[in-house]
Amino acid sequence: MSTMTKPVLKTQVLIVGAGPVGQGLAIELGLRGIACLVIDKNDRVGTAPRAKTTNVRSREHFRRWGMADKLREASPFGVDYPSNVVFTTRLSGHQLAKFDNALYCAPGRNPLYAEHAQWIPQYKVEQVMRDHLKGIPSVQLRLQCQLLGIEQLSDCVHATIGDVESDSLQVVEAQFLVGCDGARSGVREAIGAHMEGTYGLSRNYNFVFRAPGLAEAHPHGKAIMYWQINSDLPSIIGPMDSDDRWFFMPTALAEGVQITRENAPDYIRKATGIDLPYEILSADEWVASELLATHYRDRRVFIAGDAAHLHPPFGGFGMNMGIGDAVDLGWKLAAVLQGWGGSGLLDSYQQERRGVHQHVMGQATANHALLGGSLLSPGLEDDTPAGEMLRTATGKRIRSAKLSEFYTLGTILGDSYAGSPLIVAGDAPDNDHQRDFLNYVPCAEPGCRAPHAWLHDGSSLFDHFGAGFTLLVSATAAVDDTALACADAARYGIPLKVLHPDNRGVRQLYPQPLTLIRPDQHIAWSGASWSSTEQADVFAVVAGHRPAA
Repeated sequence: MSTMTKPVLKTQVLIVGAGPVGQGLAIELGLRGIACLVIDKNDRVGTAPRAKTTNVRSREHFRRWGMADKLREASPFGVDYPSNVVFTTRLSGHQLAKFDNALYCAPGRNPLYAEHAQWIPQYKVEQVMRDHLKGIPSVQLRLQCQLLGIEQLSDCVHATIGDVESDSLQVVEAQFLVGCDGARSGVREAIGAHMEGTYGLSRNYNFVFRAPGLAEAHPHGKAIMYWQINSDLPSIIGPMDSDDRWFFMPTALAEGVQITRENAPDYIRKATGIDLPYEILSADEWVASELLATHYRDRRVFIAGDAAHLHPPFGGFGMNMGIGDAVDLGWKLAAVLQGWGGSGLLDSYQQERRGVHQHVMGQATANHALLGGSLLSPGLEDDTPAGEMLRTATGKRIRSAKLSEFYTLGTILGDSYAGSPLIVAGDAPDNDHQRDFLNYVPCAEPGCRAPHAWLHDGSSLFDHFGAGFTLLVSATAAVDDTALACADAARYGIPLKVLHPDNRGVRQLYPQPLTLIRPDQHIAWSGASWSSTEQADVFAVVAGHRPAA
């Protein structure tokens, strides 16, 4: 490699990895005026789908960033395409069970959230994000640029980066560095973190292929996934993009079986029972694991997304959990760089996110435990009364056992940071925050995501929150309380928007006269009176200047 080095490039945050997590962090920071450089050693071009579900919480962030409509327009089949999941013996065979509107992708206004989910390949999500980044002047994106070394100083990070094509080197001086560089994270290694948990839950393949006519060749109707339960090859198959592109993922392989690009068409024919020309576009082999990094930070260097946590993809949590990391870390880094956030904000990143990661990993691993091979019984495909009885019993089992994979609004929206040092209990009762994966119940207690509501002008309540903190004031709050809160925010230079929603439904969702909402839409404090709160200085706590008592 050439030793030719360019002059030192200064930026506020260097982000390593330009996937959805790295780009999401750059958007979160860039929209707040923070200078970022995003690098990635790859060109981020390809046909492998990686994630295919952008869930309702991620799309709420996309809405806040001003790009939800663009993502909706990029949907390969249109947002009205039914997000059904069908279990069959094989595409040409018997239907066993069906989950309608799995993952909450149906368009329309649900009072519980501001944006429906979306079935869309990750590479399309990344492209929409890249296009959005072009309109943010404080963000630079360099693809085919790799991280070669990190040196931490007391007041900054020096990182050596190299252009993959020209081999030229450059030193970047950044206030902070964030590794969003995936499962084989070099940044994770640089901060001395390692992964703990279980590696190798299963060996898996993912194929993307073109199959003209396949959508019309089976009787099971439109769906985003078809789980095939048969003795030849239990697998998942589904449409992925326009131009007749599909994905195929075996879920149970016999010992010693190797599927290659060359023999994959034969396995697809065998699994589906449909003989068509199958053109393989990409082939990936991967291992499902349940792993969590020992720590997410060393001084000025952080990790997020797959660099910090890995789990099976069943439930569609992976990319979305990483976007949640980017949001949590992003507003906190911005606050510190803008001068109104204390060091406690950065300390809280791992404290707040680690519990979320552990909970979701447990659910994803449980989903992984019941795959196609586990649902198979001898005689399942027999065209006999006994076969029909067996299919009925299997369908009933599927509808019960896989509910926690396709209907998980409680998991998606139920994150609570109630134990965080940034959260002030206020006058709210200390209720139990046990999660129900299925039933999400809006809760306005400190730590919870702010309850959503549609307003009478057609807008979302979330549309009216500020980029900083928002003080939601009910009709019963005293005017002096609002003035006191504004004065306290001004002392720290904290951006605060005061919101007086004239809507009875909103007031019922927010029973306290005053509710303080963080930039990430989680509640920091609520109470009857600002002046009478036992916490002498709420903003000192929620902005990370001192922990909650």
